[in-house]
Amino acid sequence: MLFNVAQLMKSQVGASFKADLHEDEIQFDEVSRVVGPLNGHVRMRRINQGVLVDGWVDVTLELSCTRCLREFQQPMHVVYEARYYPTVDILTGMPVHAEDVEDAFPIDDHHHLDLTEPVRQQILLDIPMVTLCKEECKGLCSQCGKDLNEGPCSCEPEVDTRFSALKALLQQEG
Repeated sequence: MLFNVAQLMKSQVGASFKADLHEDEIQFDEVSRVVGPLNGHVRMRRINQGVLVDGWVDVTLELSCTRCLREFQQPMHVVYEARYYPTVDILTGMPVHAEDVEDAFPIDDHHHLDLTEPVRQQILLDIPMVTLCKEECKGLCSQCGKDLNEGPCSCEPEVDTRFSALKALLQQEG
């Protein structure tokens, strides 16, 4: 997802550029496996310090259910925003010392900016802490490991040993 922003960097502050995104095969890392194409939109605006980018992407990730451990596909709509700073002056080609760039991404020496990293970071932030294949997922049996979505197992319920004194009292009364 590379864009040449040389003309935008030559423009006045406030100038903008819009484009649609489409990537047939993209992989960000081993954590977020992308299934199918990535589609989206990007808007780039010239600011004093470089370029401000915002937009959205629609992507489907293959995730693992935290209850039953099954792999499932999760469609996501991810909104992102990033700031880019130039590393070379557009007119002279001389290196530029940029200030306040802790939360910004670099525009390379050939005036290309790459959207891959800010989109990847936002996707990772938008993945839920608990990923479920379905809301009513029953998970795995804690004793035998059977997938309870496929039916009940034959395990006896676990008895909490902390209540054994109460059980003994009930047996004495009965």
